Amino acid sequence: MLPSKRRPIPGDSAAWCALLLLAISCAPHSHPSHSSASVNQERDDGPEPVAVTVFTEQVELFMEYPRLVPGLEARFLAHLTVLATGEPVRSGQLQLEVSLDSETELIFQAEQPTRDGLFIPIGTFDRPGRYEARIIVNSEQVRETIFLQPFVVHPDMESAHLAAEADVDEDLKDVVPFLLEQQWKIGLLLESVERRTLSRRLQVPGEIQAPQPATAIVSAPLAGRLLPPEEGELPFLGQRVQKGQVLAFLEPPLTVSDMAQRVANETDHSTLEMELLLREYDLQAKLLELEQTLHQAQARLEFSRLALARIESLRKHDLGTEAELEAARRDLEIARREGEGAQILLESFAQAKVRLQKIQARAATARGMNQAKAGLRYPLVAPIEGEIVEAGKVEGEFMESQGPIYRLVNLNRVWVAAHLSEFDLAGVEAEPGALLQFAAYPDRSFDVLRELEGRVVNFGRLVDPETRTVSLLYEISNPDDRFRVGMFVDVFLEIGRAVDAVAIPEEAIVMDNGRPVAFALLHGEAFQKRFLELGIRDGRFVEVLSGLEPGDRVATKGAYLVKLASASPTSFGEGHAH
Repeated sequence: MLPSKRRPIPGDSAAWCALLLLAISCAPHSHPSHSSASVNQERDDGPEPVAVTVFTEQVELFMEYPRLVPGLEARFLAHLTVLATGEPVRSGQLQLEVSLDSETELIFQAEQPTRDGLFIPIGTFDRPGRYEARIIVNSEQVRETIFLQPFVVHPDMESAHLAAEADVDEDLKDVVPFLLEQQWKIGLLLESVERRTLSRRLQVPGEIQAPQPATAIVSAPLAGRLLPPEEGELPFLGQRVQKGQVLAFLEPPLTVSDMAQRVANETDHSTLEMELLLREYDLQAKLLELEQTLHQAQARLEFSRLALARIESLRKHDLGTEAELEAARRDLEIARREGEGAQILLESFAQAKVRLQKIQARAATARGMNQAKAGLRYPLVAPIEGEIVEAGKVEGEFMESQGPIYRLVNLNRVWVAAHLSEFDLAGVEAEPGALLQFAAYPDRSFDVLRELEGRVVNFGRLVDPETRTVSLLYEISNPDDRFRVGMFVDVFLEIGRAVDAVAIPEEAIVMDNGRPVAFALLHGEAFQKRFLELGIRDGRFVEVLSGLEPGDRVATKGAYLVKLASASPTSFGEGHAH
């Protein structure tokens, strides 16, 4: 079972809280006690007022108003609390709408709160009857429509007295008055009692580990000088890197023979480059000459076509001779062949130029490789994505072969190693659900399977001979990198379920003389101490076997201060007048 996270308040702190609450109760915001005087009536012996408490998703409304009689002005004391924060509604407007029928509709409005949390719309009814009612709140803090039980407007004061007498509640035990002004000062929060599916759990120790595939060491493949990557500086501790990213370069040292060979190679490459340049010049000159010859051949071909066409036209009119026609045809054929020959020769030289350019490119590559060998740099590449957790080498430092340079860890997902006693193995399934609790996050529990997208990696088959435990390994996501390798964790393994159990938050439970109690809200300004019988604990929720029912609302934040108030209920329930 999950251990309670509550710590007992030391004696000095408890006394301080009691003094604080006593000071709050005596603050000068008095308005008479609800049980001793009527509200909003001139007569001292008027009937008891009506008090209603209504909850919506956003607010709690506690409203008091007098027994309604036609012709008498009524003041509606509407206290509004923001449920999410426990704060009063401090600004805005409140509108009370009531209707008897389609012809009788009344609107009573409070343009602003009389003070924090208190709105007082005032109005008068003309006719008796049952009025439908609702309140509309328009504030920067909340915008809400609150539907109320029908208002009863009595025919006369005698009827109002009779109704008040009929509504007298039976005396309840262990009632703790706690005014809303006091609740607002301490930010008291409420939570509804609900049925939940809880799990019986086994607590075992564990720790966070780095997954095996998510750790990598970048080492030197050979001895050399450490140089930064081309785009920047050497990576630093804590830097995130991507898989395949060049982290640094290694430049190996050169021997005397390597330097001599480099000089010889550069001489050979220079000679080759000069010869290739001369060849390129000759080819370029030949190409220009061939282009000129081709242009001349194309001109002669065009002239021969025109001459042949002219002779053929003359022969159609019996002018010219056959010898002239044959000569023109011969000249056209010679010009055509000269043009074709020039074109073929030009294409051949163009191909030769392309081959020469390829040779020049290979020569340049060979020269670059020679230079690279002279100043060879081997890249050091990140094998995984992750964060650098070990660094410390500086630019220019000489690295020994196989020496580690960087250590990378990818903690997007981590392992949780839980250690189960061999005596508990029989009650644990093959892939049990689990909750995690860390000393670093005392107010939170993390659900391995649902919240952290976890899975069981391995359920050990060997019992540790020294600790007599078996390792259960989970892999979980690591949102915001909050889980650090080596952290200790309490693992709560699921070993049973209680379906539809009545449950309350753990912080709602207060110990009273060694017995667990909770404080259930009766109405806006009164709680009742309930003695509880508890069942299993699951995360922040505890099963309640008796003492509460679904739908009850219990104090969570501030529950201990309500307990202090229960020691002197009259001190915390008086002095409350508007």
